[in-house]
Amino acid sequence: MSGIWELFRSDLRRATSRVMSVIVLCGLVVIPSAFTWFNVVGSWEPFDNTKNLKVAVASVDEGYTGALIPLHINVGSMVESALRANDQLDWVITSKDEAIAGTESGEYYAAMVLPKDFSEKMLTFYTDGSERTHVDYYTNDKSNPLAPVITSEGADDLTAKINSEFTEELSDIALSLVSGLITSLSDSGTDAALTRVEAHISDVGVQLRAAAGTADMFTALLEGSVPLAEGAGSLLDAVDSQFDAATGTVQEGATAAQQAESAVTRASQALTAAFEASEAQLDRFEADIDRIFSGIDSDAAASVDLIDSMVTDLDGLIADHEALRQRLVDDVRPNIPEDELPAFDAMVALLDDAIAQEQALDTRLQETASGITTGNDDVQRYRQDIEERISDAMTAFENANTVYANELRPTLDQLATTLSSVAAAMSDVGADIAGVTGSVGDVVTILQNAAEDNRNLADLLASAADEVDLVVDTLSNAIDTGDFSQLSAIIGSNPSVLAAAIAQPIGLDRIEVYPVVSFGAGMAPLYTVLSLWVGALLLAVTLRVDPPSRPFEGGPELSLNQRFLGRYALFALVGLAQSTLVFLGNILLVGIDPVHPFLFMLTGWATSLVFTFIVYTLVVSFSDAGKALAVFILVIQVAGAGGAYPLVLLPEWFQNISPFLPATHAMDAFRSAMAGIYHADFWVSLGWLLAFLLPMLLLGLVLRKPLVNVNESMDRALKSTKLM
Repeated sequence: MSGIWELFRSDLRRATSRVMSVIVLCGLVVIPSAFTWFNVVGSWEPFDNTKNLKVAVASVDEGYTGALIPLHINVGSMVESALRANDQLDWVITSKDEAIAGTESGEYYAAMVLPKDFSEKMLTFYTDGSERTHVDYYTNDKSNPLAPVITSEGADDLTAKINSEFTEELSDIALSLVSGLITSLSDSGTDAALTRVEAHISDVGVQLRAAAGTADMFTALLEGSVPLAEGAGSLLDAVDSQFDAATGTVQEGATAAQQAESAVTRASQALTAAFEASEAQLDRFEADIDRIFSGIDSDAAASVDLIDSMVTDLDGLIADHEALRQRLVDDVRPNIPEDELPAFDAMVALLDDAIAQEQALDTRLQETASGITTGNDDVQRYRQDIEERISDAMTAFENANTVYANELRPTLDQLATTLSSVAAAMSDVGADIAGVTGSVGDVVTILQNAAEDNRNLADLLASAADEVDLVVDTLSNAIDTGDFSQLSAIIGSNPSVLAAAIAQPIGLDRIEVYPVVSFGAGMAPLYTVLSLWVGALLLAVTLRVDPPSRPFEGGPELSLNQRFLGRYALFALVGLAQSTLVFLGNILLVGIDPVHPFLFMLTGWATSLVFTFIVYTLVVSFSDAGKALAVFILVIQVAGAGGAYPLVLLPEWFQNISPFLPATHAMDAFRSAMAGIYHADFWVSLGWLLAFLLPMLLLGLVLRKPLVNVNESMDRALKSTKLM
């Protein structure tokens, strides 16, 4: 321990013994503070100066002249006049081309262009088929790369503010027009126009009453139809059994059609499979014959067994073919069209021929087995006859298959499709008959409901006519007396007050849970923590990390770990000076008012000690590569520590690495000390920050030792280049 202390004292004497070294150390202490203070003050309240933000406004509005009141009104010009007096933003009234060109060049942040039909759509919004008023809004994000503003809402906030101010001005103009219209209506010259309006509204009332009378008439007609429907229901009940019989007959027809279609389909599939299986079986028989006759002399018993097996298989094949032939004649032939019967009969005849050949083959095989058993030496003469019968059977099946594939199968496929369609059609007919029988009983209920609906409609139309009559009376009274005070009372003497309420009908009460003094104060954790990392990196670049083996001339030899910790003591001292100056300046100069001042300073000291130790250990362990690694960690922490944007808005990769960055926990502790602590979150963040010392201690005191010779070799190689 004494060796570490002696080395620290020696380093401190050398650092303060010369003026130049003192100046350099002072610069290292001040640079992080300058970095932090300039950035925090520069972003302190960026939205307070929006009145300097230039927004161009151009109107190509042609105005509008109403049919009811022949006054030409140009709302676009009124908007421009009102915006000239508005100081919320720097409104620049210009032409459309200049507004767009200025936005493209960056002279204006945005431009708004009022279209030709702006007045018309504003003043006819209440008519049927009318469309909303649209204003073209041009923005140039390139002109202000920081407009998505220093962490959060940016251009969206400014756009919202522009929209709010613009809406308020438009509403003010619209209500001013209505207020002026009231004054105009009060003049004696408008009595004739208002009289015409009264006459039109009165006509509407008359038409509504006529419609109510028509609805009453339809109600009576529907109520009179109910007895007729009930009589029809009785008649349908009398013939209900006939409908049931018809429904049953149709269902039987549909079932029969489905059965016929199924039989044709099964027969077609069975015939195809039978041809394929027969050819394969006969091929196998042909191969077995060679084995039988070649092995008669050597093993007669095995040949007899093989022939018996063939006879058994052949008997089953003959039985299958006879059953298939009978199914074709019984199930399929009755459904075959008349003109296709010759082809069908020819295929059946070929199938009969094949069966006959199989039966003859069966007989010859049994004779051969008997001859072998009795020791007849002439059995070899049966071989040619057997092979010919197998060949004849195969030829018969191939001919039958050819007739079936080329002439009969297309007919069977078409027949199956036709029978399927017939079954579906007959099922639909059955459903229709059943639907007729089931729906008759609902007719009376439908007529009764329709009568009730028409009665309600008649009452509604009569009520609407009463309302129109009330409007006519009110308007007539206003014409007679010249009193439009009710509408004036709604708008009030100052339309701007109502316009502001229309622009923002809902007020937002902001309740700050953990308040900070400004936007810049909210950004202070990012700038301050990054500045301390930069300060630690500057220390590692400026100061030597390879101390002498002895603290002074004639002093004791120091171990590797003593030299490591002794030299770090100087780094820690300068780092503490950096953090003290930065955090005191944040409070006294910048104006950050932390809730917990001592914890605020403690955050700075702990952050500086951890950062300097991490950077110092990396540089001592890996030399210049350690410096590059420290710079890389700095780059990752700028975005990955969550200082500017919430982590949930960042890519998933940043969210995954954020807990493993020391700056993340340093910023969390900074925010808790500045704005307030929740459930000891300050101490949790500080604990995680200090936990980064453990792997660095392991690297610096244990794992670094094998790297010493490697680093020395690397340094010699770099120096030999006379460039690095």
